Amino acid sequence: MGLTALGGGALVLALVAACATAVASWMGAVDWGRRGLVAVFGLVTVGVAALAWALVGQDYSLVYVADHASRDTTWPYRLAGLWGGMAGSLLLWTWMLAAWALLASRSVRRRLPDLAGGTQAVLALEAAVFLGLLVTVSRPFATLAVPAVDGGGLTPILRHPAMLYHPPLLYSGYVGLAVPAAMAVAALVTRSAGDWLTVARRYMVASLVLLAVGMTAGAHWAYVELGWGGYWAWDPVENGALLPWLAGIAFLHSALLARHRRADADDGLWRESVASRPLRAKERAEAVVAGTHGLAFLAFGLSLLGAFLTRSGTTASVHAFAEARAVGRVLLAALAMTAVALVALSVRRRGPRPAPVPTATLAGAVRVNNALLLAVIVVVGFGLLYPVLSGDDLVVTGRYFAIVTAPLALGVLAAIGVGPRLGWQPRPWAEVRTRLRPAGWGAAAALVAAVLTLDNRRPLSLAMIALAGGAAALTVAQGRSRIPVFGANGSPPDPTATKTGRSGAAGAFVAHLGVAVLLAGVAGTATGTHRTASLVPGQSITVRGFTLRLDDVAPVDAPDGGRAARADIDVSHDQHHVATLRPVALIAASGDRVSEAALRSTPFQDLQIALRTVSGGGGAAVVEVFVVPMAQWVWWGALLVALGIAVAARHQTESAATAVEQKVRSDRIS
Repeated sequence: MGLTALGGGALVLALVAACATAVASWMGAVDWGRRGLVAVFGLVTVGVAALAWALVGQDYSLVYVADHASRDTTWPYRLAGLWGGMAGSLLLWTWMLAAWALLASRSVRRRLPDLAGGTQAVLALEAAVFLGLLVTVSRPFATLAVPAVDGGGLTPILRHPAMLYHPPLLYSGYVGLAVPAAMAVAALVTRSAGDWLTVARRYMVASLVLLAVGMTAGAHWAYVELGWGGYWAWDPVENGALLPWLAGIAFLHSALLARHRRADADDGLWRESVASRPLRAKERAEAVVAGTHGLAFLAFGLSLLGAFLTRSGTTASVHAFAEARAVGRVLLAALAMTAVALVALSVRRRGPRPAPVPTATLAGAVRVNNALLLAVIVVVGFGLLYPVLSGDDLVVTGRYFAIVTAPLALGVLAAIGVGPRLGWQPRPWAEVRTRLRPAGWGAAAALVAAVLTLDNRRPLSLAMIALAGGAAALTVAQGRSRIPVFGANGSPPDPTATKTGRSGAAGAFVAHLGVAVLLAGVAGTATGTHRTASLVPGQSITVRGFTLRLDDVAPVDAPDGGRAARADIDVSHDQHHVATLRPVALIAASGDRVSEAALRSTPFQDLQIALRTVSGGGGAAVVEVFVVPMAQWVWWGALLVALGIAVAARHQTESAATAVEQKVRSDRIS
């Protein structure tokens, strides 16, 4: 009763504090609003700590603990039960939201005091929505009439180290997207001139990095654990994480374009397009800023869509929680309110339409890239929502997503390679051709390497690898010109210019190179080979040059009172022994079947073997063999993208934040 009263009471008080904070902040009592956010965070922290203590301490009087903890699991996995179920994940989500809100309140009050009240009010209101769910519908501290002797615990497939970090990374990335959206609301209401982007970008970057690392961790977990030769199944929940990430990337590019537009407008350097209706430079800059509001809302709305799909039971997904229609209705209402707010506030802020930008510039490439990203969001979102909206019992397979996104991915590769080489100002076509010349050499080299190394030469995969090579070559060429060690005349350049210019260029270089590596890896893995065979000890098969001989099949210890068997498979290539792989097949006490695949990974190709079934008589084993080229490129490319985003935006945020602080100080002096 102690934990129940403590945790449940803390959540009720947090709900009251969140509502009071929203009202006080909206009415202009910013200091009281900040104190309210501190109270909300502290009270939700008490609730999280109480539930975590109950899980680790195995308090089976709570329904949630009985469902998501068990005596045969170690304490880290009992703690992971905090985000393994509906109520616990909502509680963790709310705690992270309160933490993000507190951090955002401090940043906004210091740098953009005019937006502090609106930002705090929106974040407090969202926290109140989730706290309302925890208090009324999905209660983490509900009790059993008679305490259970033991609990159900996590399923065997969730007892993996990635369970300890993959969900928290995704949740923190999801929740962080609320901060730029809240700032966009405040900016629209107060008709801010656009300085909010300098602060919002910091939170968008942090969220995107967390989402990128979280999605990569989840994909790698599925790849090494499930033994299906893949890492992305276009599952509804996987798509629900991808879509807000793409919208956030579009936001960063739009914010970059707005920053340069405003700088050029202040310096009087922006050139009007001769084919467009003349508009003043500052008006065009404001039009770009206004469009960025929509991208902030879109990223946040898509994060709510992902939460709705995961928790409402409307989609069939291996990642989804149990069906909870009441939770789904509340999240759907929040999603609808977000869409209505976006339309209403955007109409209020509606300004001049931006004039067309010459396409042979970096500005044109940024707009093309954003158009492609939004097109990916539309086609993937259509495939994601069509079964829900149609009401039919159908499943949109991964083939649809692969077919519709492949051409768009080719366009993204072209944009990230060509755009930075063009620069912000139009150039003569002769100079453009010279600057783009490395693309031909890079594409040719990548194509030749792919033809020589890949056994399964699919035209689309070869085209993507070639284009990735061209984009990488252009990125390297641009990096050499933008990250100099010395100045043009051989003397060291200005130290300040070196620090800001090199850090920003280096971040863009790493991120764009990461995209090229990632998509090349995706194209390479699409040429893999899959074979299923039944073997007896001493028998062998050959797959893509690998000879696999089954040496032995033996029972091994299994957790949970289940049964497990392990196969010893000798692997040789060109008559040379290269590895001994030992896949395991597990049948849990609950009847769930889990295959722990064995993997041999190199930068060129992976060999993965999964043990599916074992016969009791002659020791025959059914194994699935996957040869997956270039799988490591996917992991390294994704991590490079996350690292590059963080480095580039850190430079942009620091330099822009300095300008904002100077403006705030000058306004106070005046």
